[in-house]
Amino acid sequence: MLTKINKTALISLCVCYVFVGSVMFYVSNNATKSINKNNMIHLLGKYESEILIKTNEYLTLSKVYRYLIFTQNSIITEYNFNSISENLIKNNTAIKSLQLAPNGFVQFAYPKKGNENVYIDLFTDEKRKQDALYARDNKVSMMSEPLELFQGGSGLIIRTPVFVGNKFQDFWGFSIVILNIESFIKTLSLNDLSIDGFNYKLSFLEKNTNKIKVISESSDKALSNAVDHKFSVLNQCWILSVSSKDNWLNPIEYKDKIYLLIFFFVALSVITYMFMNLLEKKKEMYKLSHVDSLTGLYNRRSFDEKFSSLFKTSVLFFSDLDGFKKVNDIYGHEVGDLLLIEISRRIDLIVGNKGYVFRLGGDEFSIILSDTSGIDLDNFKMEIINSISEPIIIDTVSLNIGISIGHSLYPYDGIDKENLIRIADKRMYKVKFNKSK
Repeated sequence: MLTKINKTALISLCVCYVFVGSVMFYVSNNATKSINKNNMIHLLGKYESEILIKTNEYLTLSKVYRYLIFTQNSIITEYNFNSISENLIKNNTAIKSLQLAPNGFVQFAYPKKGNENVYIDLFTDEKRKQDALYARDNKVSMMSEPLELFQGGSGLIIRTPVFVGNKFQDFWGFSIVILNIESFIKTLSLNDLSIDGFNYKLSFLEKNTNKIKVISESSDKALSNAVDHKFSVLNQCWILSVSSKDNWLNPIEYKDKIYLLIFFFVALSVITYMFMNLLEKKKEMYKLSHVDSLTGLYNRRSFDEKFSSLFKTSVLFFSDLDGFKKVNDIYGHEVGDLLLIEISRRIDLIVGNKGYVFRLGGDEFSIILSDTSGIDLDNFKMEIINSISEPIIIDTVSLNIGISIGHSLYPYDGIDKENLIRIADKRMYKVKFNKSK
């Protein structure tokens, strides 16, 4: 089982995984959105082409009468106009009306029904004169902004100026095609956007006010995070704006990312738990093999490893308790164990972070003092001796015990670890022997 500290670390790592995963999820989604929006910008070129192709078809129709006027020496009869118009408008639901306006005054309109109010002077009508004058003066076909039609409803008007004479310098009038906006939009494939999960608005830029006016839209709601594609339709600036109903993310791909994120979070959490659990077990194994189970001090195996690497820079102490066997014999091993625990605590408290304390077995202890700066070795030994000699109370029993200490120092007492151990051990027993006299 994990310790409390490792559980906290595991929770912290899991929170970190969630944070990193969320950041990656956010970055990935933003990248996907950017890609999908760029793809849509390229796709909108298709709808621009479609609109331009349709518009050019009606522009071509407006030029048909120009050829008739050429062949008739600028004279056209209502019969000829109606015959041609009937063929042009047949099966074309987007065309609201076909008209001719000699000298700018509408004199011919097809069909008759519904066009009773269209016979006006284009150069005096407030809504039409600006485009009419521009088309005549610049000899270009013009398309009006969507207007309320005399026939009812809203429409687009394409006017092609007709010039006659030897060098086609004499203005004859206008050939006019009027389109019903709703029917015109139906001929386009904009509805495919709605089917594919997008909302769109087709708008135009009003020339006089620079305001954006909607021609057609799939929803009356405002578009969120939309892409805009501006393009020219004859003399008009049109804008096709598209937004995604799913915020530019494929719902299936979005769910897959969530599932993948959850999978990796769970997998990483499990792997981290297993790894930390393995480290915990490794620590436990190390503790079992390197730490004395009774006192919590390092054991002989640890002593062999550490002294092998530290003997040239450290002072070695060997010690043995005086009278410990007597305590065991009188009070039993349980009291003896408690005594060893208290003695270990006192020695470890004195050594602190200046070195390492080992229980080599029974009542034998060793100290490797790695930090000897400012330490008098005799005073250090006396500090340990005095501490151990103070009474130790266990289960209301006051125990008095002593300790014998010997030490060795590289290179004065030896140049290899075996000799240093032998010298320290020998000195310890010498102290112990002198006490027994």
